[in-house]
Amino acid sequence: MAIIRPKILVVDDEPDLEHLVRQRMRREIRSGQYSFMFAQNGVEALEVLSEEQDIDMVLSDINMPRMDGLTLLEQIPKVDPNIRSVIVSAYGDMKNIRTAMNRGAFDFITKPIDFEDMKVTIQRTLHHLELWREALESRDKLVALQNELSVANKMQQSILPTSFPTGSGFEIFGSMKPARDVGGDFFDVLSLEDGRIGLVVADVSDKG
Repeated sequence: MAIIRPKILVVDDEPDLEHLVRQRMRREIRSGQYSFMFAQNGVEALEVLSEEQDIDMVLSDINMPRMDGLTLLEQIPKVDPNIRSVIVSAYGDMKNIRTAMNRGAFDFITKPIDFEDMKVTIQRTLHHLELWREALESRDKLVALQNELSVANKMQQSILPTSFPTGSGFEIFGSMKPARDVGGDFFDVLSLEDGRIGLVVADVSDKG
């Protein structure tokens, strides 16, 4: 089974950054731990995100031509709400950092870039994304199970009697309400010969 390596889109208009990332992250790239793609501004980044459906993380500068990083942050969820974004900002630029976090950035790193810090930030961001995806998968499985149980409950109710025989001096009524979505009980009421009534009550699973 092929291992899918995380794909990271780096967005920055500085021409040297791509070379630096490939150099400082060469061990992770060669081992297949990460795969990097690059764009020079927010417009190019959105084009890449539209073409590549499996990008996990965006690492973006704030100050760029055509479309800056803060505007890009607002656009990324429209392409894929599960992509995690990390913003790159000048050291001490708390106003832009705060704006970025309010617009959905998961984390931030400062310039000049400390590549060891960047590695830790990437690991933390991707780990959070993995946990998020596992939670979504568990939720989807739970929803599917609840739908199946709802169908099973309707099927079970459909085989139970809804009308009952009547006789002189007595009335019969029956209903079953399982403790959970589906029970293991069953009942039926039958009209027999000579005015007799047959009652069937069964517990087929010892639960319900």
